[in-house]
Amino acid sequence: MSQSHSDTAFRNKRHQSKELSAPHLRALRKELLLVRADVERMELVQATFEFRQAVTHFSWLKFILPGFGGMRVGKGSKASIINAGTIGALLKQYPFISSIASVLLAKPLRATVVAGAKPALKWGSLGLAAWEAYRIWQQMKRDSAVDAASRAQAESTNSGY
Repeated sequence: MSQSHSDTAFRNKRHQSKELSAPHLRALRKELLLVRADVERMELVQATFEFRQAVTHFSWLKFILPGFGGMRVGKGSKASIINAGTIGALLKQYPFISSIASVLLAKPLRATVVAGAKPALKWGSLGLAAWEAYRIWQQMKRDSAVDAASRAQAESTNSGY
């Protein structure tokens, strides 16, 4: 069973003049991906703007969402941080911060932090209760000493007359 035909024998024949070389194809694909990314970015900006316009009558929403009222699209990078002063503008300027926050808030790490925080909270609250009990005891001791001193002084002044 020998093959008499090559693997490309039954493919459609193309003219060599119409084919693009590999670097040209890569450059074309790169440009197409860049254009697609720009279009998607602009669609996201438009959808965000439309969403903000749709919920502007919820004035209480800017208290819940820190970047809702102050962040403006299209301003300079430093000006938006200085003018807006919001977490949203900061995260937009430095996306690495949001990545770090998401890693820190991930469930495995969060579970270990919570597991370590429970004993610390328990012993810390017990320590605080003991400290408060000690302060109350010291205050009662001081008050009883002051009362005893004032009674002794009152008796000495009463017996002197």
